Amino acid sequence: MENFKSSYEINSIQFIEIDQNGIILDSDNKIFPLNNGDTVADLHPFFDNISTYFETNESRFELTCVNMNDRVCDVEIVLNDKNGAFIVLKDGTDHYARQQQVAQKRNESIIFTEVLELRNRVLKDQEDFKNQFIGNFSHELRNPLTLISSFSSLLSKTELNLNQSQLVQAINYQSNKLRTVLDDIIDLSFLKTGSIELKSETFDLTAFLETVKLNYSTLLKDKSTSLEVQIAPNLPKAITADKRRLEQIIVNFLDSAILHNTGEIIELHFKENQRRANKLSLRVEVITRNGVVPDLESLSSEEALRTFTKGESNKNTGLGLSIAREIAGLMDGSIRIKNVAEGTHQIANLKVTFPLHGIEEVTKTEKSKKEPVKLTDKIRTIIAEDNDVTQMTAMKVLVSTGNFDTQVYSDPSALLAAVEKHDYDLILMSGSLSQVDAIELLSLVKQFGNEHNQKIPVFAVTVHTSPAAIAAYRKAGFKDVIKKPYTDDELVNTIYKKMKLKKFK
Repeated sequence: MENFKSSYEINSIQFIEIDQNGIILDSDNKIFPLNNGDTVADLHPFFDNISTYFETNESRFELTCVNMNDRVCDVEIVLNDKNGAFIVLKDGTDHYARQQQVAQKRNESIIFTEVLELRNRVLKDQEDFKNQFIGNFSHELRNPLTLISSFSSLLSKTELNLNQSQLVQAINYQSNKLRTVLDDIIDLSFLKTGSIELKSETFDLTAFLETVKLNYSTLLKDKSTSLEVQIAPNLPKAITADKRRLEQIIVNFLDSAILHNTGEIIELHFKENQRRANKLSLRVEVITRNGVVPDLESLSSEEALRTFTKGESNKNTGLGLSIAREIAGLMDGSIRIKNVAEGTHQIANLKVTFPLHGIEEVTKTEKSKKEPVKLTDKIRTIIAEDNDVTQMTAMKVLVSTGNFDTQVYSDPSALLAAVEKHDYDLILMSGSLSQVDAIELLSLVKQFGNEHNQKIPVFAVTVHTSPAAIAAYRKAGFKDVIKKPYTDDELVNTIYKKMKLKKFK
């Protein structure tokens, strides 16, 4: 046996010599203690049929990963010329343990990856469903809301008696309210993805707050409640900020206050925390003396949205407050709810700037915007729209100014035929026309339109209002994007701002 052992590196190896009946003739007992004369089957039942190896024409057999008692061995059986055999046991316990650990970690990693992918697919499906719901919800509401907003605004500019004026004012207020709710739901989705950017404009703070107070006057009168607005005397007359986002915060505060108010007064305070150069820390505070507004800071925006969709309109769902918190964060500020005695202080601290030239330039700019536009030549306009409500809305708004000669097309082929034969000055194009995408349709207009029409401004009029969608429209060559719902003033002012009107005067 010594001669046989010399051909092996004998670390962690046991050599056993047996006869063809499995009787142990010799063993070095490196791994297992064995006695000469015992049978190798006593070591492990694996060797019960050792005699079968002598009945083959092979002289060497190798078997791996054999569990023997508390060890794991590789087994080699080599037949010799004396009708016996040598058994070589290679202790691989540590080796196979390491392999098992590696395999287990690999399997755990694979399982974890698969679970993570499954979870991500579920989250993506949920997000896709939510986005599809919001998209459909938005699309179904924006077209009729455009008509209501535009027509109520047009009516308010006609001669009405007091009762008619109040009715139109109520319709206008409720349409603005619905528009705000719609924008809140859409904005919440955009805010959570960080895809909303603030827009800066300089405006008269006093006039801004007077408009806010006027918008709430009818509603509060019905509730026998008054809104008191206080502006600290040391505040600048004009500030520069995202006017719409600031209004969203105030409106959400006021709506929560009205919902829970049991007193006769709701207070809106504007104060200054501190200023440096032209930068200002602005404090906006809505106070109810009677009625506690719950602080739903622990309620996530997703939970708030789910609560809202359950139709719990008689409760403070936290949707508005969630949006206000997100907007305040964009303005490098914060929001907190402070309960005092039987009332509540809703507080927003926001970073804004103010113009060093004062209020005069702002007032002059705002007044110039309100001057009506009178043109001697009409703007030849195509309205590319296949929704009857939106067609009528855009046509009525443009015709009411006296500055537009409009034609409506709902069929893309008819539109392309028109821009090939006749000259126009402007195209208002829906986000899609008979299932043809506006971006694709614009490229067709540029391709098939005559030389004059290839250069005219084309405006996208769309329900797709995300920053990514608007950027795609502008990259494709649209002059500007008009978001639905719009008012009559928003539609015509956008056109006037982007058109070269000198040629029509």
